[in-house]
Amino acid sequence: MSDAVARRRFVGALLAVLWAIGTLRALLLCMHSPLYAYANSYDQTRYTTCFHFYPDRPADVPPQQHSPEAPYAKFRFIETRDPMCYWSSELAFTGATALIWSVGEAMGYTTHDVRWVAALRWLALLALSIALSRAWLRRGDTRAAVANAALVPLVFADPGNTLYLATFYAEWTALLAAYTLFALVLLWRDEPRSRGRFAVLALVAFALATSKIQHMLLPLGLGVVVLVLDRWRLGRTGWRGAAVIVGALLGLCLQFVQTMREGPMMDTIRQYNRADVVFTGILPFADDPRALLDELGIDPGCAIYSGKRAWELPDLPEQACRGLVDFTRGRELGVLIRHPSIAAQLAASGVPALDPWVADNIGHVEGASFRKLPASIPGIGQLLHASGAARFMLLVLPLLALLVLLVRSGPRKGSAALDWTSLVVATMAGTLAVTLLGDGLADTAKQGHLVIDAALAWLVAGIIMRVPAIRTTVRTAGPPTSLT
Repeated sequence: MSDAVARRRFVGALLAVLWAIGTLRALLLCMHSPLYAYANSYDQTRYTTCFHFYPDRPADVPPQQHSPEAPYAKFRFIETRDPMCYWSSELAFTGATALIWSVGEAMGYTTHDVRWVAALRWLALLALSIALSRAWLRRGDTRAAVANAALVPLVFADPGNTLYLATFYAEWTALLAAYTLFALVLLWRDEPRSRGRFAVLALVAFALATSKIQHMLLPLGLGVVVLVLDRWRLGRTGWRGAAVIVGALLGLCLQFVQTMREGPMMDTIRQYNRADVVFTGILPFADDPRALLDELGIDPGCAIYSGKRAWELPDLPEQACRGLVDFTRGRELGVLIRHPSIAAQLAASGVPALDPWVADNIGHVEGASFRKLPASIPGIGQLLHASGAARFMLLVLPLLALLVLLVRSGPRKGSAALDWTSLVVATMAGTLAVTLLGDGLADTAKQGHLVIDAALAWLVAGIIMRVPAIRTTVRTAGPPTSLT
């Protein structure tokens, strides 16, 4: 057996081991009994109502009532009077789950296990990871193939992500869309334009823009980054950035229309967003909270709610606080411009509010009351929570690397490393900014979920791309025909 064949088999075995370890790590958590997952802070209902299924609870509990204390493992179909469906690419997973459960209904089952959606989500990730690593191998880049596969056990299978598997939150869908967008932009960096590639990139950008309203602008920003980098490197407009922007604009249009929709669900979402911005993002940093509320046309007595999340108020926000209904995004920006000290303090509080990465304002254990994931289950979030220095280094290293790549001449100028790092930094900065402006500090760890993911993926991939043994394999193995 030649050395090249032996090396190719070694790389194939290494990839298989990485995917197997990741799958085992993920399944040990999401298939656990009692269920380990994030409880419903209301967000899940906006998707499950599209297919009329809800947690299996006593008949006197309103189907759409949130349950932040603990997740539910069993669901059932219930007809409701308010079937308004919240548009999102997340509906791909929700709809597939509903289809599987409908087959179960035909077979006589009346309750259904949420772990089905966990399996679907993980299979989608695994298929993407395998396809992307194979694509890198076909291009002879073993380092990229291994780095891509290593993200599965080290990032995707971490509890910071796997707690979303057995839920109907859109965070996993957003993560998959961002991951795929990053990977394809890098994979097709020097490939010629084709209708298929253009369409796929546009579709992935659309999926990211429509996953969550917080991400409606993210792919547009990423597309602009790619355009600028290609213009600098090639002296012309590249097709990848154009494809991302086309998909991003289509997604942005859909999200804009969605924000204009009317109905009890949309009204509740708007109320919660207004309250979270005012009471967690602005009021805690005001020198005179009552005076600031008066300036905004809101009842000064509502200063007692400073620091509270919307769901902690005694009633729906606009019923609990007179004048809140008139608070708009325009007024929010006006306050931040007129009171730069508030804007500065909000920005400075954003990074600390990302801790802990595993959100702690909702329960994680089925049948308990706000119980958190056992400490015996290891995760990167534990390290980041225990060490402020580790959190700081994780978030600042991509930014420092970007500065070095931008000012350093030579072979690194216009490199794939610059593309990768620029996309990561843009995702981190854009996601955190939109989270703070859109929800204040009410749920920063969850809404800013992609910030930590982007930084972790950058670190893991960067380290593996520097491993000498893998670099040697790249130079000597040759085209990996047996793995493609």
